[in-house]
Amino acid sequence: MYCSAECNKRITCRTFDFDADSLQCRLWEMDTTTGSIVASPSKPRSSVGSVQFSPSNYVNSHNQSCNHCDQSRYEICNVNTSTCQCPPFTYWNNGMCMTQLFQGQVCSHAFACRTDLNLSCQPSCDFTYRCSASPVVGIGQTVAGFCNGSTDAGTLGLMGPWGIYVSPFDGILYVSNYDVPRFQSFSPFSRIGSTILSNGLSAPEDIFVDSSHNIYMSEYTINQGILYIQRAGMNLTSFPPIGRSNVNCSLTGLYEVIGVVADQSGNIYASLPTCYIIVKWAPNSTTGILVAGNLGHSGTNSNSLDWPRFMHLDEVRGALYVADSDNNRIQKFIIGGNGTGITVAGGNGQGSHLNQFSIPTGVWVTRNGQTLYIADSGNNRVMRWNIGDTQGSVVAGSASGVAGSTNKLLSYPGDVALDPTETYLYVSDYYNNRVQRLIIRIIFFR
Repeated sequence: MYCSAECNKRITCRTFDFDADSLQCRLWEMDTTTGSIVASPSKPRSSVGSVQFSPSNYVNSHNQSCNHCDQSRYEICNVNTSTCQCPPFTYWNNGMCMTQLFQGQVCSHAFACRTDLNLSCQPSCDFTYRCSASPVVGIGQTVAGFCNGSTDAGTLGLMGPWGIYVSPFDGILYVSNYDVPRFQSFSPFSRIGSTILSNGLSAPEDIFVDSSHNIYMSEYTINQGILYIQRAGMNLTSFPPIGRSNVNCSLTGLYEVIGVVADQSGNIYASLPTCYIIVKWAPNSTTGILVAGNLGHSGTNSNSLDWPRFMHLDEVRGALYVADSDNNRIQKFIIGGNGTGITVAGGNGQGSHLNQFSIPTGVWVTRNGQTLYIADSGNNRVMRWNIGDTQGSVVAGSASGVAGSTNKLLSYPGDVALDPTETYLYVSDYYNNRVQRLIIRIIFFR
């Protein structure tokens, strides 16, 4: 009873052990969720107890002012926020403070691992997430698909991952599979995919999710094009309602569409590479509006495009970034402008120098609008390019353009995305049938 009382006095104690022979009382930070109690044949008179926790212990204190946890057994006053928060070596999950985990243990939360030991919840090749040391910059971790590049049409594998998107609202990873047509989603800290759409597809390209959790999916098929829209809580629809154009370029439908993004007003932007344009569709409209390019004509000047693919919409600054693939450049267009593009990366011909691209396909822009990440597909690498710079730097893959399947190499990366914290870069590694995640910002543990 004395040993139990001593444990209860200390907020970091969750388990106690009393040896009746030596009269020794030992107190432990961890509880039975992070380990197991093993009976010792040499200590038959050892008694073990564990403090019981439930969400009801935290209802009246968590995130409340510090007077609600004064002398509390369960939470402490955080001096930075002046609110009641979890004590050291624990994290908030499922309505209570859970004990943080150790090296190699399966995890499913950003703060589930012992941060004081520099552990974080990282993807594992056994299709789990486990507590491990943070990855080294430039080393990829497989978050979708098999680490070794194997293919599979089930929930574990990918087959030709191409367009990807990471929701800035909940961190869900969305993937289009080109070789075995389907759109998938992967929840944070899960390596198991869920199929969003597969029936009737032939060439899925891009996927985008707006702030209302509506999912936009583009389908590229020769002589036609369609956008599927899965609105939250509603049935699947297509856009525009006719779904297809005639077998030529026009603004009355979609023709061989690849890229898609949407703004908060419901306007949809689509790239039509064989028409060399970006088109905008307002809600309930029957005709698209030309945003960039010359309908049916490629070109290299600032008003032209040549095979535009994936895009990134910076709605805060009213800018649309386009991977102008066959011009080997990234163009920036002002929404509502005159269609004149500004080259913000590349534009120096096709090549593998740091000021060049070879068929760039995907682009992502940081929230501050200052840095671009570009899938340089033909060079088997991802480039980081700061606005105003004359060249970029390689953040993933080979600087010289060598393809490979190791955790340092890529093979024809199609698209890129950043996670909501802009700590991790996601890359669709097409020929390796996987999505790789790389750390781009060092995490500091407190």
